[in-house]
Amino acid sequence: MRKKYLVLCVLPVLVLSLAVASLAETVMIDGVEHIRNGAQPYNGVQDVKLHELWRAGGEDDDVFFGLVPRVLTDPEGNVYILDSQTCQVYVYGPEGELLRKLFREGEGPGEVLRPRDMVLMGDGRVGLMQEFPGAISFVQKDGTPANRIQLIGIDGGVMGLTSCDAAGEVLLFAGNHDQDGGRPEVRNRWNVLERHGPDGKIMARFADNHAVYDFGDFHFREKEHLPVFWFTFAAAQDGRVFTATDHKKYAVNVCAPDGTLQRVIEREYEPLERTDAEFHRLELMIKSAFTGMSIQPKIEIERRESVLAYFHRAIQLHPDGNLWVLSGRGLRPEIKGVMAVFDVFDDAGLFVKQVALHAPHDGRDVGIFLSGTGRVLVVKGYMDSLAAQFGNGTALADEGYEPQAPEVICYGMK
Repeated sequence: MRKKYLVLCVLPVLVLSLAVASLAETVMIDGVEHIRNGAQPYNGVQDVKLHELWRAGGEDDDVFFGLVPRVLTDPEGNVYILDSQTCQVYVYGPEGELLRKLFREGEGPGEVLRPRDMVLMGDGRVGLMQEFPGAISFVQKDGTPANRIQLIGIDGGVMGLTSCDAAGEVLLFAGNHDQDGGRPEVRNRWNVLERHGPDGKIMARFADNHAVYDFGDFHFREKEHLPVFWFTFAAAQDGRVFTATDHKKYAVNVCAPDGTLQRVIEREYEPLERTDAEFHRLELMIKSAFTGMSIQPKIEIERRESVLAYFHRAIQLHPDGNLWVLSGRGLRPEIKGVMAVFDVFDDAGLFVKQVALHAPHDGRDVGIFLSGTGRVLVVKGYMDSLAAQFGNGTALADEGYEPQAPEVICYGMK
């Protein structure tokens, strides 16, 4: 009986291993491991119903947020909400009580101008990233002013910054280096994802692309001037960096702390066509970025949307070590009542499951941020906030559209 029992216990494991092997294969390309997953996860779809725990902001709250592009959670479960319009961070306890406010507008210690993003460092410091000239200012968790890092670009110049992330002491920045293009009206711009040190100097680069800005005859091309890695990356506690660089391919690059490409996680995937409304929405955002400038660029937007939902922070790391990825299809689930569907990969790069988050929101309009092991933060008005930053105050639709007032809802996951 003992031998038979052992065989029965081992058999499901063997069957599972065979199933995984049939859905994913590993190939080596130029010395880099590529994990090629099939279109379906081997554990299927997990339905998760979100139940509201608390909310902050909105018309019925004492706190009214202006623009909320980022929320983060610390190891104690405290939630940090960046309001880039007021240049403040609101800190809420795990049960939703407002604990304190950090930062204020200005150029002195503990102050910041036009912050676009936020990080939490391993030692408890909170950092707010300034777009231009690229810099990040820190305070201690109690609000005491700490240090400020001025980022140094190539040739010792300044950088323009788009977004950032951190884990431990690893600081990542997405943005651009600007160089002379040979004529007064031409600029060469290197869009990059880099790690910078405490002195502001570049330590490693994880992604880049070259874009020409010819202001005499400017063509704005989505695939050239709006790189997917500007918003799609995450830093792990061990220093690894996860990012994506290709609009048209489902491929997540896993890099060592020094920038060396170690692994590529792939998945069979067919991109969706943008609807006319979605096409027009992105066109409005890009056009408004040039508001007040003398040029009227020719805008080229892809009819097929990007594989990953790059504006929605498509790559996130769960505390359990799994990688959560949000695709364009994941933002348009076919299941009624589902806000979004995340693809989940384990530490070996295998497509283990999909998680369908049931909540009364359209995933295309909100921000969705993992918050600890059993919580999710949903930011209403997220895309309006991002559009206001990227597009100089644009709305996401034509005249008459009313932007959503930002509101942050903390959900528990059932």
